[in-house]
Formats: sequence, structure tokens, C-alpha cells
Amino acid sequence: MYSTVRTAVLDGISAIPVQVEVDISTGMPVFDMVGFLASAVKEARERVRISLKNTGVPMPPKRITVNLSPANLRKEGTSFDLPIAVALLAAFGRVPADRASEYLVLGELGLDGRVCGIQGVLAMILEGRRQGMARFIVPAENVGEAALVKGVQVYCVESLQQVRLFLRGEKETQPVKYREE
Repeated sequence: MYSTVRTAVLDGISAIPVQVEVDISTGMPVFDMVGFLASAVKEARERVRISLKNTGVPMPPKRITVNLSPANLRKEGTSFDLPIAVALLAAFGRVPADRASEYLVLGELGLDGRVCGIQGVLAMILEGRRQGMARFIVPAENVGEAALVKGVQVYCVESLQQVRLFLRGEKETQPVKYREE
């Protein structure tokens, strides 16, 4: 089972697109993450695993590989938690993989499944729009930044459960209204 979700990473004040790929296969249960990762990104493995469990989605005993590409770019920060969780949900078949891949996803996860705010949302949305993305899922805490970008649909979320239900089409979430500064 394979899935992919788009996200971004800050590089100074600009953002660079990142692809989150998840492969789930049979074999010894392991959860590997690769792609030139800083320690905060490596720690996402535990935040995501526990957040999924506490949201009612335990991880099956499978061989799980998460790749954040491009591999030559160092990934730092906690903004990869939610994209990794969404890619895992898609690979597990808990959300439609084609729908998950339509969004650029940003956010940190609390162990209880809460989606926490991150830095750089405005730059990441602007870069995503420049790359042709039209839909974004971001933390509700970042609604102020999200509302500053015209011509895109930004969905602000408070929990992993809300994201799961939204991507399954079971909970309607309205996009943030654009507001000029």
C-alpha cells in the first residue's frame, strides 16, 4: 500500500515543497523514516503513532516506510506530523488516497490528536500556490495567516479526527474566507 501527500518546509523565510511518501508492506513490524531528517522530524514517528492511536486508528503491525523528499534537503521542525499522519491514513485505506493527495497539509500533532500551530504557514501556502496547489489543510491556530492568501481554499483544522472525517467526506469544513490586510 502506497500513498503520497504534499507539504512544505521553511528554508529561511521561503518555503520549499516536500513530498511525503508512505509505503506499507508485510514483514517485520517497523516504522522507518528517511529523507535527511533533523531530530524533531525523527521524533514525529512517536507523535504520529500515539496521535493516531488516541484518535482511534491504531497502526497495524506492518513494515512502514515514510520518505520525505527531496532527500538532499534537510527537514527540520514539527510541521511534518500532520502530513505524515494523513499519508499513513491514506496508505491504511482510512481516507481516500486520491483525495488526500489534492491537499498541501501542514501541522504539528499533540499526542491527543490535537493539531497545533506552526511557523511559516503564509510562506508555505504562497509556495504551494506558486506550485499549482489550490487546496490546503492547516492548523486552526494559523487562521490569520491562512486568510491572507487569495485564490486558494484553505481548511483550518483542530484535530486529526476532524481531518480524517473531512477527507472521508463525513464532516463538512468550510474554507477560510480571504481577508485583505
